[in-house]
Amino acid sequence: MKNKALLPGGDTFPKESFWTKSFFIKTLLNGLLLILPIIIILFLLSLIFKFVFNLVSPISALLDNGSESPTLIINLLALLILIAIIFVIGLILNNSRSKRMFKVFEYRYLLQIPLYSTIQETIAQFTGLKKMPFSQVVLVDAFNTGVLLTGFVTESVSENMYTIFVPTAPNPMNGNIYHVPVSQLKFLDIEPEKAMRSIVGMGTGSSILFAEKDGLQQQVVE
Repeated sequence: MKNKALLPGGDTFPKESFWTKSFFIKTLLNGLLLILPIIIILFLLSLIFKFVFNLVSPISALLDNGSESPTLIINLLALLILIAIIFVIGLILNNSRSKRMFKVFEYRYLLQIPLYSTIQETIAQFTGLKKMPFSQVVLVDAFNTGVLLTGFVTESVSENMYTIFVPTAPNPMNGNIYHVPVSQLKFLDIEPEKAMRSIVGMGTGSSILFAEKDGLQQQVVE
């Protein structure tokens, strides 16, 4: 290992190839893929705002003839109109039929656009519309025997099915994945860090999982 350079995560590269052209390009692309969805989101919001801004400008000019430059009233009207449009779209999509139609349209067309799914996931997680993986602690009866395992929701497969990661003790980096119906899950209203500490501690402090009445809180995860 004398000719190896240690990288974050435990990966190694030969020292002579550490700062090669391919390494630089690969590292640059990894960083770009991380921030590109955020850049695209901000860029698209900027374009939409400018479009609404241009539509409102004539109205503002009538209200404020003495001003040659964009005024506060233009920005305010553009922002209010943009919020109203977004709200109306959200209101329409609250209808189950409209939501199904949008899902079909999304599957056929929008998901074919590069980075669309990445941007969608990023927005959902930043706005809290979708829970981050491992943010919801559960007790799972994986084998329907009454024996409960401490786990974390990694994905909502459907309304009645969840993917659960159950870490092993004392090393939570290892574990098992279960696809479990909601009827075999008990959702807990505690911080993931507290549940993880009980796993690392070989079960020490597990009483916090049962601190509330009956030790359980059953709720629907969005």
